[in-house]
Amino acid sequence: MHRTRWTTVLACFVAPTALAWVAADLTLRHRGWVPSLTPWGAAVAVLVSVGVLVGGLAVRRMKDRQPTWITPTGAAATAAAAQASALVAPTVGGIYAGSLIAALLAPTAPAMTSLAWSSGACLAACALWCGIGLLVEHWCAIDLDDDDDDPGAAGTGDEVPA
Repeated sequence: MHRTRWTTVLACFVAPTALAWVAADLTLRHRGWVPSLTPWGAAVAVLVSVGVLVGGLAVRRMKDRQPTWITPTGAAATAAAAQASALVAPTVGGIYAGSLIAALLAPTAPAMTSLAWSSGACLAACALWCGIGLLVEHWCAIDLDDDDDDPGAAGTGDEVPA
């Protein structure tokens, strides 16, 4: 598994931001309203962040050969969850960012103020989620130098003398 690049994270954020902003702006201009967002998105993002962080800390202890509750299969699942978090969080955060931009550029109204606060809170939670995903992904990375199953390792009998 390859680690997630910053350019990929940025692309996962920018594209949904632009699409959500255009969709919200068009909806506001033609229908006169924008779908409201609730702060539950922020709560879910924080809960997922905590779960990935707890798993990541256990993987980190496992890599340091300290006692932990996680198994190798659980470590692989944690690595996959971290990589998914590093990609899904900016995508969802981009949707919230698009709504935030639309709310800030719209005429002042109580509904737009509420949308701006809710979108801002959800965007901050998604930024936290993405950061934790990238951090745990870094913790789950395996150095190829530590691999004991390397076919070129000493003692296999396949070496050709120089």
